[in-house]
Amino acid sequence: MLKKITISIKQLENTHTLQMAIAYMLIAYFFHAVQATFYKCGHFTVVPQFMFVTSFISFITLHLVQFNQNMYPKEKMPHIIRSQVGIGIGTLFYFYGVNLISLSEAVILFCTNSIWSQIMVSIMNKEGITKSRLFNSILCIIGVILIANPSFQSKDPIQHIIGCLCILICSIIQSYAFIIMKQIGTQIPSSVTVTYFNIIMLFLSSLQQQYIAKFEYFEGYFFYTLGFSTFTLLAQIIKFRAQTMVTYDKICNYSYSQMIYIIIIDFFVFHSILSINGAIGALCIISGVYKQLREDRQIK
Repeated sequence: MLKKITISIKQLENTHTLQMAIAYMLIAYFFHAVQATFYKCGHFTVVPQFMFVTSFISFITLHLVQFNQNMYPKEKMPHIIRSQVGIGIGTLFYFYGVNLISLSEAVILFCTNSIWSQIMVSIMNKEGITKSRLFNSILCIIGVILIANPSFQSKDPIQHIIGCLCILICSIIQSYAFIIMKQIGTQIPSSVTVTYFNIIMLFLSSLQQQYIAKFEYFEGYFFYTLGFSTFTLLAQIIKFRAQTMVTYDKICNYSYSQMIYIIIIDFFVFHSILSINGAIGALCIISGVYKQLREDRQIK
């Protein structure tokens, strides 16, 4: 039964590549939204320790479920290493930047990755940017700004600028890493790529943890960590699969669906209600994602 389902999915990937990649992105970012809920419930403060534990759990899980898998696809290793090192380094920049600016500002700056990816692909392929896709990105970013409602007050302007630059660097580096993942191809299971990401994150987070030298533990620490790890792993496997099927610029706008998922989850879990500006922002994101979906449905 499982084999038949796998064959059917692969056939759909071959005949409806873009549409399947879009579906994977929408599913993956739902899991990312659930992952974010576990993070908020846990109230983690020592991020490198948390990243190390989650990467360790993910690595062990992946090792157990793909014991007989070829973990060293020689021809694709340069692309795997480059992309995953890029994502890992970008992640470190992100968490460093978040310590210097507000989370709302970080979310907004990171969301520019859809624009960076379109610019990069345009330069690489020496072709123009699709105006409608760029417009949809800008519409979604406006929605994120309205929802996040950032505060620009800062006691130390220099630290604030450094924090903003860190988030932008993360956005640019990860955009490039997501783009080159297309070169890995669909022959390599995304679980293999995710394994290398977690190995790299184990190394990078352990180095950062040595520098910080702080540890934390609270009631429910491992429950929230396990929940975060599980949904992060599911999201990464599905998202990385999508990114090896098409170039990231074609599916980047679907990452904004995470904001809509978070709004819905927050309403049921935390009983939080959006402000008027937040509601307008949500409508902007829904409009941008829906408009992109309609346009992509016409592509064969």
